[in-house]
Amino acid sequence: MVQLDFSAKFSDRIDCVCKKCGELESACICGKGGESKMRDSYFLGINEEKAKGKDITRCGIFFEEKQAMQEILKEAKKKFSCGGSLDQDSKGFWLILQGRHKDALKALLKAQKFQFKK
Repeated sequence: MVQLDFSAKFSDRIDCVCKKCGELESACICGKGGESKMRDSYFLGINEEKAKGKDITRCGIFFEEKQAMQEILKEAKKKFSCGGSLDQDSKGFWLILQGRHKDALKALLKAQKFQFKK
């Protein structure tokens, strides 16, 4: 018996206005990451700070694709059992984790071939 697929496949999409920059989503610049570079061609900075009275660990600027950064964030959050987010800059991404994880995050990222400032 042959089954036929009658599901509709639409490609029309309504172009909405971006909430961050105010441009149409098709012309939005904030949804696109900065340039992508090789991991050994740039250095990362890592810092422990206080934000809204809580400890955070901020690392960046990453010149990676958004999908790759989401995987790195997911792995770090799972390993350190903490919350975290990506902050997009005009150049690249900042990785922000809740709590003090400077040394452990540095070791995790060095294993993935990232370099750090001294």
